[in-house]
Amino acid sequence: MTLAQKLLLAVVSAAALAWSLPAAGQWAWRDAAGKMVYSDQPPPKSVPAKDITRQPAAAPAGRVRATSEAMSDASADTKAAPPASGAAAAPRPPTVAEREIESRRRQQQLAEAEKKAADEEALRQQTAANCERLLAYQRALEGGHRIARVNAAGEKEILGDTQRASELERTRTQIEQNCR
Repeated sequence: MTLAQKLLLAVVSAAALAWSLPAAGQWAWRDAAGKMVYSDQPPPKSVPAKDITRQPAAAPAGRVRATSEAMSDASADTKAAPPASGAAAAPRPPTVAEREIESRRRQQQLAEAEKKAADEEALRQQTAANCERLLAYQRALEGGHRIARVNAAGEKEILGDTQRASELERTRTQIEQNCR
C-alpha cells in the first residue's frame, strides 16, 4: 500500500466517522399516520411521548419538559405503564464539570487519608520514643544509680529512697498506661 493510498484511506475513514457522529443526535417518532419520522430536531409537541422511539442522550430542555408533561398527562388519564423507550429511563452520563468535581473530591479524600495516616504514624513514633525514655528511666531507678533533679529554686537535689520509690511507682504507672 502506497503512502497516497494510506492517506486516502485515513481521510475517507475520518470523513465517515465525522459524517456518522450527527446521527447519534437523531430523533425518531411515529407521526399521526403511523409513518416513522427521523430528524435532528425534536418532534412537535402534538406527538405523544409513547410515539417517540428514539431521542438523543442529552435531549434539549424544552423537549424533555414537554415529554415529561405528556407522560404525566398520559399516566393521569389512562394510568398506563411508562413508555417503552429505554432511552428516557437510562441515566445520563456525567458532564465534564461533574466529572471534574468528582475527581477533585476523590483527590481531597486521598489527601485527607494520607494526612491522617501520616499523623497516626507520627503519633506512633512519638509514643514509641516516650516509652523508650520511660523504660530507660525505670532501669536507672531500679539500677540504684544516683538520680539528681533541679528543684524550683534551681538547686540540684539527689533523690532519697522514698522519693526514688515513689518516682519508680509513678514511672511504672505511666508505662502501663502508655506503653502496652
